[in-house]
Amino acid sequence: MKVELLVSEWCPTCPAAERIWRDVAAEKEIEFAVLDFAQPEGRELAHRLQVRTIPALAVDGVLKAVGVQTPGEARELVAAAHPRARASPRHAGMLLSAENRWFIGAGMAYLVAAGAWMLAEGDLLGAGAARAVGAHLFAGGFVTSLIYGVGAHMLPRFTGNPIRMGAWSWSQFAFFHCGLAALAAGLLGASRTLALAGGAGIWLSFALYAWRLWPVLWPPRRQGESGEPPGSPRAPAAALPPGRTSRNA
Repeated sequence: MKVELLVSEWCPTCPAAERIWRDVAAEKEIEFAVLDFAQPEGRELAHRLQVRTIPALAVDGVLKAVGVQTPGEARELVAAAHPRARASPRHAGMLLSAENRWFIGAGMAYLVAAGAWMLAEGDLLGAGAARAVGAHLFAGGFVTSLIYGVGAHMLPRFTGNPIRMGAWSWSQFAFFHCGLAALAAGLLGASRTLALAGGAGIWLSFALYAWRLWPVLWPPRRQGESGEPPGSPRAPAAALPPGRTSRNA
């Protein structure tokens, strides 16, 4: 069962609808996707279903509801789906995932740490081992953590393809931050073994990030979908504003 939720940044009720459907998708064996009206896939879906209000919900290519459903109503719409046995890839929507929040928050913490290091050393990078530690706190900790969090959230929105989440992202988080801590400790303590182990952890986090992004950039081939939804009257939700019509001439 494929469930597609059409949302947009200017829709005030879309975040509430997404929260409810993410909870349902975690319980039910459904292929859940959040499609942004500003992106090509979202516009194509809106045009095909002749959507005039959002959020809008399609199940197996058929428009089923508009507006925000209650948790009970949402579960009723996918009652035929089996309970979920394992996590599925996540389509990025309006909301940051917990993993991406942690990556971005950690990046901010590293930025503060790099600033404190600058004050302690008298300049940004210091000298010798202190220079290397300062460089890794800023470029490795702040910049890389920010890329991890923002990239994992935004790239799926640009392509409309899901990213691997769950254990993959938390493993990446653990390898990166433990590796960075071990690298810094090895540099300061003149321990080549510890520094190499830390570097290996950081490189492993790079590899996991590439693995997570692979289906975003090079998705597997999908069989063509068929079935045109019947036109039916719909209850009002968030009307499309002028200049954002779902029909393109």
